[in-house]
Amino acid sequence: MEIGLKVLHYFAILFAGGVTVGSTIMQSAYVRAGEVPPPHVGKAFALLGYIGLGSILTLWITGIGLAHLLYGGLGINGAFHAKLLGAAIVLGASLFGNIHMHGAMKAKRPPNAALMKRLVQLGRGGIALAIIAAAVAFSA
Repeated sequence: MEIGLKVLHYFAILFAGGVTVGSTIMQSAYVRAGEVPPPHVGKAFALLGYIGLGSILTLWITGIGLAHLLYGGLGINGAFHAKLLGAAIVLGASLFGNIHMHGAMKAKRPPNAALMKRLVQLGRGGIALAIIAAAVAFSA
């Protein structure tokens, strides 16, 4: 059980990281060019968003399972709680961004660039907090 959860957790990290880096590079290329992605690329961005959200949800599910298996619950230490806060920020930004993108696609309009930029910045901050706090939480 533990090995299976760890493998799923690591694959979710891989997918979430790949989606984040890939989407950021592609979106910044369009922004620099001053162009709006064509509809088929917009659909690909939406799919990447769903994959990223699914990966984040998988991280939460497997992470909670591992915490209970290995440590008997979520009360590991203060740094772990900071990690959970960072992960919650990432989940919230991803969920809100996916809802906004879905609504924009349905309305056949581009997403709000300023909102999406803020969500990306918020997500990056959450990722940084989660990674730093995880390093501290599990270094003992």
